[in-house]
Amino acid sequence: MIKLAYQEYDYKMSLAAMRQFKEATGKDLWHTLLSLIEAQADEIEKKSSTLQLLAALSGVVDFDTGAEIFHSLLTDRGGKVRKDDIEDAMFRVGWLPSKTEDGMTEPYPLVILQIAVGVNAQMQKRVQKKKS
Repeated sequence: MIKLAYQEYDYKMSLAAMRQFKEATGKDLWHTLLSLIEAQADEIEKKSSTLQLLAALSGVVDFDTGAEIFHSLLTDRGGKVRKDDIEDAMFRVGWLPSKTEDGMTEPYPLVILQIAVGVNAQMQKRVQKKKS
């Protein structure tokens, strides 16, 4: 579950989501998410500030690509979330930390990073199950 602009969304990685993302962006969804995790690890190693981390994440995933990540992963879950609603929510929360502490207005680069980490956890669970 992710939180973006006072809305909660369930998401899940799937082949359909990967295809949708590739068709919309020409990019590989797994590689894009891995690149976010890698950028975070690099910034942690450098002991970077939160602003430096957000700049690095934004360098990996721009606004349009970020919206497509959300849209691809939410659409496959049977939701009727429109891409322009996602873009509006991303615009409202912005790319810098807010002063609220409710977790509902995190900057969109951090929310996308949470998705990347969450997708990794989902995939790790799948690997542990034997296909019958």
